[in-house]
This record gives sequence, structure tokens and C-alpha cells, in this order.
Amino acid sequence: MNWLLAAAAPLLVGAVFMACGFIHPAILAYHGLCAVVVVRQRARVRTLLKGGRSTSAWVLGTTILVVGPLLAAPLMQDPAPFRELFLRTLFPRGQVSTLFALFAAYTLVVHAPLEEIFWRAVVLDPDRGPLPASIAGNAFFFYLLHAIPMTLVLGARGLLFAVPTLAAGAIWSWVTIRSRSLWPGLLSHWAADALLLAGMWAYFVRPPL
Repeated sequence: MNWLLAAAAPLLVGAVFMACGFIHPAILAYHGLCAVVVVRQRARVRTLLKGGRSTSAWVLGTTILVVGPLLAAPLMQDPAPFRELFLRTLFPRGQVSTLFALFAAYTLVVHAPLEEIFWRAVVLDPDRGPLPASIAGNAFFFYLLHAIPMTLVLGARGLLFAVPTLAAGAIWSWVTIRSRSLWPGLLSHWAADALLLAGMWAYFVRPPL
């Protein structure tokens, strides 16, 4: 577990967000950090991109574990009251539908795979222990990465709303170690982000009927 990188990522996002007042520069700075480190550790990444006979089962099980609870999220918290805040934070100006399409494409093509590779191949480093501490640490700092900007936008509620990322980080870390592959985390992370984007469109972007 690379504790320095684990702490650097959420601190970078929080610092850039506070300095600029916009989330997008913070996202780009974070992805820049991820990209540089992933390229430097590409040999380790390649070894974890190999699949085995059980990889499909790991992908299916992980996706159900991560995506399943997201389907129930709107039942626990009505997203509608956050529509204006969402638009003001991510798309303060311009054609929202066009910007959202670009945001969604960037999220699925760049963000989801780059983030998963960074956290589970480089930060976690499955070949080094102690594994329980590595899983807990990876999940905690992955939670902070999301909790810090959410708290800056939502206040104390952001700490609570980011809790699902703590659970997802723990699941993805554990699965990566057990399966010895990045594919279960990569594909389930992509599926989770795709579902979140669909929810954003339905609740925040699509014009009211």
C-alpha cells in the first residue's frame, strides 16, 4: 500500500477545488497525477490486466455487489432537491445537455478506468502487505477523495453521501487481491459510473416533463 499516494490524491483534489472554486480543474489535476503514476508503474499494471478462468465470475459478482445498492439509492434520498446545486457545481454556464454528454463520455472513457487502475494497481499494490490494513487504507482514502469535494459543496452531508465510496473501495480492493486481476474492479466501476450518469441525466439534466 502506497500511503503517500493515497493521501496525496484527496489532498490535491481538495486544494485545487478550494483554490479555483470549480471542480473541473481539480478533476483534471487528479487525473494528471493518476496518469503519471500509472505510466511509471505500467509493468505492474500489465500483470494485473491478465484474466483467468474465474475472471468472469468475479466480474459478475463484483458488479452485483456494487451496482445493486445504487439502484435503491433514489428510494433512500430523493435527488430532486439537489438539481440546481448539481447544475451550478458542474455546469454553471453553457448548454447543459451538450456539456453533460462530454462529461459522461470523459467519465466513462478516462475517469473510470484511470481511477480504478490508480487505486487498485498502484496505490493498493496487491503484492505487498499487510493486506487487511491495505484494504482498509485504500477504502478510507478513496472515500476521502470523494468526501472532501462533496463536503465543500454539500457541507456535513457530504461526509454521509460519500459513504458508498468507502464500501465500493473496500470491495474493489478485496476483489483485486483475491482475483489477482483488475478486470472485476474495472468493469464494475465502469458499470457503477454508467448507472450514476444515467441517474444524473434522469434527475438533474433531462428537462422536466
